[in-house]
Amino acid sequence: NLRRQRQMCIRDRLYGIEVLTGYRSEYVDRGFKLANDLIEVQIGTEIALSNDWWIDFGAWYGTETGSGSFDQASAFFGVHYDHDRWRTGLDLTYSSYSDLIFRDGIRIGPYFDWFFGADWRVGAAVENDDGAEGWYGKLEAEWSQPTGDNSFVTVLGGLSATSDFYRESGWNDAFGRLSWTYQINRHVAVTPFAGTSIGLDSGRSDRFFGGLWFEVNF
Repeated sequence: NLRRQRQMCIRDRLYGIEVLTGYRSEYVDRGFKLANDLIEVQIGTEIALSNDWWIDFGAWYGTETGSGSFDQASAFFGVHYDHDRWRTGLDLTYSSYSDLIFRDGIRIGPYFDWFFGADWRVGAAVENDDGAEGWYGKLEAEWSQPTGDNSFVTVLGGLSATSDFYRESGWNDAFGRLSWTYQINRHVAVTPFAGTSIGLDSGRSDRFFGGLWFEVNF
């Protein structure tokens, strides 16, 4: 989920705006491959309601290049509560697809992230997708470590499961991503990444992909 992966936590301002563009060699969403050679753009903002409560909203668009014809447009809204060691929130997303695999619809669900030490996050999320007419859930862990004054590496891994999600139920996939972020200055960053989605049922293929994100925030 690009929105959560790139969500801002700007403690010295009442709001933040982020514009992100990127490329993915394969676009895999919740274990399903939807496109090759995807170009994406996202704009979002996060606003502090108090020291602990935040809202965020924005839009995302992705399109397949070359001979592909896939397009996806999404609008999102969320609210979350931040504590020193944990965060909880509720996300709402509407997505429209040109692809026949996924159907247009609203996704809504809660999540919980626990932070321990300076480097680790463990999270859980569940959502209902009315386009899929079912549920999707995941457990994940993330580790990050500085690699210099202006850069850091991040490793993410997790497991997902479904219930009546496009008529599928049970374990869905094991997923992972390795990324490296270089902060060009306080407003601009670039992140190359590589990831995988390994199917945990007989009908799901294993996927490996890479890409690049370019982020501007102010």
